[in-house]
Amino acid sequence: MLKEAIINLKKIISNKDVSFLVLMFSVFLLPLSINLSTFTFILSSVLKFVQVLANRNKLFETKALKNSAIIGGIFFSYIIISSVLQTNVINTLSLFEKDYMHFALFFITPMLLRSKKENKLLIYLFFVGAFFALAYVFLFSIINGTTFDKYAFVNLLDIHHTYLSMYLLAFVNFAIVSIITRKQTIDKHLKIILIVLIAVCLGTMFILGSKVSMLIFILLFIAHSLPELSRKNAAIYIVTLIILLSIMQIFNNQINVSYKKALDFRLQVWEVSFDIFENNPIFGNLILSEKDILNYKHYINGKYYFLDSDLNSHNQYLSILMRFGLFGFFILFAYAINIFKSISKKTNKKVLIESIGFFIIIFSVCYIENILDRHHGIVYLTFFYNYYLVEIENA
Repeated sequence: MLKEAIINLKKIISNKDVSFLVLMFSVFLLPLSINLSTFTFILSSVLKFVQVLANRNKLFETKALKNSAIIGGIFFSYIIISSVLQTNVINTLSLFEKDYMHFALFFITPMLLRSKKENKLLIYLFFVGAFFALAYVFLFSIINGTTFDKYAFVNLLDIHHTYLSMYLLAFVNFAIVSIITRKQTIDKHLKIILIVLIAVCLGTMFILGSKVSMLIFILLFIAHSLPELSRKNAAIYIVTLIILLSIMQIFNNQINVSYKKALDFRLQVWEVSFDIFENNPIFGNLILSEKDILNYKHYINGKYYFLDSDLNSHNQYLSILMRFGLFGFFILFAYAINIFKSISKKTNKKVLIESIGFFIIIFSVCYIENILDRHHGIVYLTFFYNYYLVEIENA
């Protein structure tokens, strides 16, 4: 694994692919610094266009990436046109930077990825960045005598625990598949390292108090272990599942906010979000920003206690429906079609299983958070979607 990564890195350097080198740095920085990650991502995009114009490089490495960018471009254009038609050009410009500009990543990110071997460097550096973030906050907490918890990550790295948990779950998904998939040749020492790191991820999510992440962790284990279940490994898998469920029970007894209370708060916000969607079901509502629309509705409903919290929908599906309507939702559904069209006889089984695990993470987290509203979320989604797109296409 390390030897192959070094060979691919030398190839990128010899080809003077500066754009991809900067993108590697940006992905590494994503868990560590949102400002530096954003700056280097923009720089990588600019350098990519310079390389295309100066060296006549390909804009898209594969057909599937090109289709991904086309879908993203259509969605982005729809947002801007819909906003102008619902309001005016001036209002659209005033909302552009905060509410619309980040959706450009849907068509920019596919341009930045390369072949499957080179893209491996991105995912490895992303994982290294995530564990580096853990180590940094942990050591800082010890040195300064502060508590190692979710607030430490917010204060030091400005990253919400949900996004950090998503990053760790991406590694857990990758590691579990690498360990348990049949006919998977993996060194025993590497397997031990992966198991230890999986335990570190689980322990971190336990400390962070991330309820949905603990559930996803168990779901990933079940989803990946069931297809590989046999008489030889059944006992190991059952014992592991019992241990995980026991940890989950301990976790439930220690968390400050119960699942029921957390869900009750979200149900109230979801109800308002769905009411807004029903008023404009086809093209959505882009007259104001999402939070302003919700706060106005809370005010009308007499729920003044929600006004100070300045909340979004806390559900990505409802957020898309209320803002962009069914029309926008169906445009995004084309991403699923693009994935299915990319599957062929050459697609590796391990890759399919791993990509399914990624979508389990995304679909679950989107149920309780608006991950597209933050750089930490939209970069994560567009990067991993297009990464697995290339892997599935086997290009």
